Amino acid sequence: MGIVLFVCVENTFRSVMSEALFNAVAPPGWRAESAGVQAADAMNPNAFELLREIGIEAAPRTPRLVTPEMTARADRVVTFGCLDRCPIGAAGKAEDWPVPGAMGKTPDELRAIRDELRRRVEGLASHIRAGRLRREARTKA
Repeated sequence: MGIVLFVCVENTFRSVMSEALFNAVAPPGWRAESAGVQAADAMNPNAFELLREIGIEAAPRTPRLVTPEMTARADRVVTFGCLDRCPIGAAGKAEDWPVPGAMGKTPDELRAIRDELRRRVEGLASHIRAGRLRREARTKA
């Protein structure tokens, strides 16, 4: 199973939405997870409402802290301005998406963020389908 790991600071909005968006269009044999470098106590409820608006249901959960094991297990790591704080293991398989966070944004600005994430996620899934991103060969230790 190929894994895309989305990492933002608190794991409450961008990474959570990207995870749900990717899983909605994931190529066969791929899935997404998300985490944060400083996981918050609760999710941003706007993320789930914005996803519902485009027909994607995502179950609320508690934000997760990114671990070295998660980064090592991932075939691709997508960060949102926090690549420098990701656990070791993201080198060579990471990219940073310059997408703003939710803090202080209007509902229309939040929708624009969702739509930008959707565009980027669909591009990533397309890239994978075209074979330009392959799963890393993994060995059991």
